[in-house]
Amino acid sequence: MPEAADPGAANERGVVWRAFAIFCATALAVAAAYLASAALFADLGVFAAPDGSARVARLPRFNAALGLVFAYLCASVWLGQRWAQRDFEALRGVAEASAADWSEWAARVRAPGPATLACAGLAGAAFGVGVNLVGGRNGELDPALWRGHVVWVQLLNPLLFAVMGVLIVLGAARSRAYRELGRRTRVRVGEIASLAPFARAGLRVALLWFVGTSLASLLLVDTDSPALVLSILVGTTGIAVASLLAPSRGVHERLRAAKREELDWVRARIAEASGALRSGDERGAASLPALLAWEARVASAPEWPFDASTWLRFALLLLVPLGSWLGGALAQHVVERWLGA
Repeated sequence: MPEAADPGAANERGVVWRAFAIFCATALAVAAAYLASAALFADLGVFAAPDGSARVARLPRFNAALGLVFAYLCASVWLGQRWAQRDFEALRGVAEASAADWSEWAARVRAPGPATLACAGLAGAAFGVGVNLVGGRNGELDPALWRGHVVWVQLLNPLLFAVMGVLIVLGAARSRAYRELGRRTRVRVGEIASLAPFARAGLRVALLWFVGTSLASLLLVDTDSPALVLSILVGTTGIAVASLLAPSRGVHERLRAAKREELDWVRARIAEASGALRSGDERGAASLPALLAWEARVASAPEWPFDASTWLRFALLLLVPLGSWLGGALAQHVVERWLGA
């Protein structure tokens, strides 16, 4: 049976499915609360487009996109924590550290502390309030608009950015733990196979941010502040790119130092062999071809725990979905504006 042969893969799929369940449950809870508020204070007709068409009005569509992004971020917090703990445990055999060091790093990977997370959430919520103030919608001036839609915008934005703030702080805490661990890692020039968990940790966090950015591009379709939304999407894209490198910075320092040390050694031996060759000492110069070949191999050795497949997956799994989501949202936005929808 495939699952019995590879229990790790089956467990991995189980974690992803549980994250998907969290996403669905959160999205349904937000939708139910939204619909219930309309049924209680108005009627479900407030969701219809004002022109009498069968379409949903723009502001509820915008709120629906906000709700989806909020649900995705909640699931990402849970999934990111599970992934980080697995990748961290996979590195136990490659670093020189005491039990106390491992315990401290593990605590950081799990969570930086309730107070820190609370501050991150509050800071994110404050940023969301600022976004509401800067990106006020023209739909608020429509006298036929149900004010509850506006209230939901004012609520969902701070909630979304509060979760985003928590996600940023969690990622930063994990990256610091990985950086310290990487500085204690045993490395050999040209050998990065054992360091794959560092690269995998960065890829996974970057994946969460890129998929979230792609999902958030839906907001471009119904926003009256595209420049504001685009600036936020550019910011989250920058976080995604930085997230790829952040967990590997410590081991990058180790690999770079080991590479420089090996190059210094081999170049000193090359200088000695070259001197022997010039003096006519063929026996002393016999090692020169091997030394030159080793120098070339060391010089081309990677300084990051990333191989070609890592960069390929980063491009295909992250950049392609981002381009398709963002391009589709922008195209729909342009068409709707051009048709006067």
